[in-house]
Amino acid sequence: MYILATDLDRTLFPNGKHKYDNSMKIFKEIIKEKNIELIYATGRRLKSVIHGIKKFKAPLPKYLITEIGTKVYYRIADKFIEDRNWIKEIKENTKKWNINLFKKKLSNIPILRLQEHYNQNDFKLSYYVDDLDSFSQKNTRREIEKIIKSICINATTIFSVNESKHYGYLDIMPECTTKLGALEYLRKKTNIKKKDFIYCGDSGNDLHPLIFGYKSILVRNATQRLKNIVRSKLHMHNLHKNVYFAEGYRNLNGYYVSGIIEGLIKHGIISSKFLTLS
Repeated sequence: MYILATDLDRTLFPNGKHKYDNSMKIFKEIIKEKNIELIYATGRRLKSVIHGIKKFKAPLPKYLITEIGTKVYYRIADKFIEDRNWIKEIKENTKKWNINLFKKKLSNIPILRLQEHYNQNDFKLSYYVDDLDSFSQKNTRREIEKIIKSICINATTIFSVNESKHYGYLDIMPECTTKLGALEYLRKKTNIKKKDFIYCGDSGNDLHPLIFGYKSILVRNATQRLKNIVRSKLHMHNLHKNVYFAEGYRNLNGYYVSGIIEGLIKHGIISSKFLTLS
């Protein structure tokens, strides 16, 4: 059995600027016929995930990782139940976590703008980054990481860019609660080997799962920055056979869910016979 874990926005969901080739129906048939279990890993909240699944007619996953790994849900019938054991594990591994102190210490960094209250939770402090050039050129991220590590050594930062809106997202969270931490929690819980675990992504917060040693797929519309970083890591981690960069194949244009299907074919998990379904 395979488990396929995927990011949602601009990876599974066709909600970016590139053309969508209506391949979701093929993807659903693949999941059904090959009995592949799904994990959706996203920065969205539960309500927003459910809305997106309905809007884009995506299949229901067995598990959900939401808010960039800080919450995990499992599905019973059509309902998603929060996994309280994940919360327990976070608390045990991050004893000095202190959101209020983080906020106080970061309040003097002008390019950080606190996100709306509904984008925050007990284990995720989220900011918008309004000046991407300053963030990159003045070692601001290093300064932020130094501050949070001085408070909680087990805290980390995740940075990604909304290229269409020209600003960034900075999330501060316990190290164990990143997408990768939550994915490994579920992989071990389901007793799936790395070679049978697939991860698909398009942006910065997908980096660590993409280079961890799973079978990985970067959809064609993945950010150029992410593609460059992943390629730079391939030789270092001997990942050439693990990582596939979608570029379009036959009637698949490689964008969004189309790129996931292409990657499944190229990884040898499915045959190209599924393309006749379109």
